[in-house]
Amino acid sequence: MHDKNYFYLYLAALTGITFIHNTLILALVLAGVFILSREDLFYLVKKTLLSVLVFNTVVSLSYLLMGLYKEVDYTFLVLFNLRVFLLTYVSFWFLERVNIFRVLPKKAAALVALSFSQIYLFRKAFLDFWMGVHSRWNGFGYLKWFKSLKAMSFYFLNKTLHNSTEIGMGMKSRGFFDD
Repeated sequence: MHDKNYFYLYLAALTGITFIHNTLILALVLAGVFILSREDLFYLVKKTLLSVLVFNTVVSLSYLLMGLYKEVDYTFLVLFNLRVFLLTYVSFWFLERVNIFRVLPKKAAALVALSFSQIYLFRKAFLDFWMGVHSRWNGFGYLKWFKSLKAMSFYFLNKTLHNSTEIGMGMKSRGFFDD
């Protein structure tokens, strides 16, 4: 099967998953996806859990707190968390199997490549900052954390403005914004 066919299958799967409103059926679909992703199972489960943990925790706790004031449907909470996990798992599985740059049109692929490069640069800069803070300050108090956060925020803001200007000029010179 070609990458484009996998892409269309992926889009259909995402759409189909959102139409399932039964927790049992959704759990069976998740079990089926686990079986299909044999060798990547533990890696993808770990990656998915780390990705959705904060989001699902905040949303679930907010929903449960709302239950203090009015009656809530707990099966909806299970369905919601299961659906988010399944959609994220299928997305990671798809990205592991398919070269997204072959599937997308040329301009969209260029934007995705640009986004990936920016994510990589910002991640590297953040890790450099983090290592620098830990190497300079032995005791890490609130005031020191706030100062480092302020410096990092200004750095990333300036880097974003500079990169957007440079990237915009580069894309314009290559005819990306032809009207």
